[in-house]
Amino acid sequence: MKISHLGIMVLLFSASGGRGGGLTDMFRNWDPNWPQRFGITGVGYAQQQNYGVGNAEIMLGPINVPATAIGEIENEVTQFGVKADAWILPFWNVHAILGTIDGTTTVTPALPGFPTVEVNYDGVVYGVGTTLAYGRDWWWASVTGVITETDLDTGAASVMSWLVTPKVGVKGERFEAWIGATYQNVDERQKGTFDLGALGMATYDIELEAAHEWNAHLGLRYSVSDSIFLTLEGGFGNRESVLWHVEWRFW
Repeated sequence: MKISHLGIMVLLFSASGGRGGGLTDMFRNWDPNWPQRFGITGVGYAQQQNYGVGNAEIMLGPINVPATAIGEIENEVTQFGVKADAWILPFWNVHAILGTIDGTTTVTPALPGFPTVEVNYDGVVYGVGTTLAYGRDWWWASVTGVITETDLDTGAASVMSWLVTPKVGVKGERFEAWIGATYQNVDERQKGTFDLGALGMATYDIELEAAHEWNAHLGLRYSVSDSIFLTLEGGFGNRESVLWHVEWRFW
């Protein structure tokens, strides 16, 4: 569950370099040519990926069903939230996020005669992250780390997730474009009871993880003004995703 996964604003140094001779001076004397220091961003995110199974306990009455019977697991999530961020130094950004998440985990059993199991859930997601960035003239590069926790309404334990996202991009007058990749590590646990009809009631306690940790993405950011920015990013490969941002920067 992603979380988290969010578009990141990166710092673009001028060709002449930063002002001042040290980190303290950079912190105190924010160059007006640099991006505004603080930001509030509305975030929307949708993701679809397959899950793998860690530990699993499935009981159909007195029968212990083996984990190999689980088959294919597909997870879909949609997240909406708010992110607040600040540039501590010209190359170092920190942020915090808070939002809601709505998801569905669908299990297609490998054994014939077992119906598809669908678990719907929602919850609250919160987390923190940091970005290191550097650029010269028309290009830039960044790497972002994020860790989140999600409290679910299913009674299952909270979901921990962390990700690392490297990017390289180019910058124009109003547009930025980039290509990148995301490594996502997720630890999700689902448990409950499901009615299998004529087969009876099944109880399950399953630990889930991403079947594939890496995916690629392409992004585009448009400067509406010096303070308002729009971002759209699409993920592809082992994990499909869409991310959109409306960002306001100030001071």
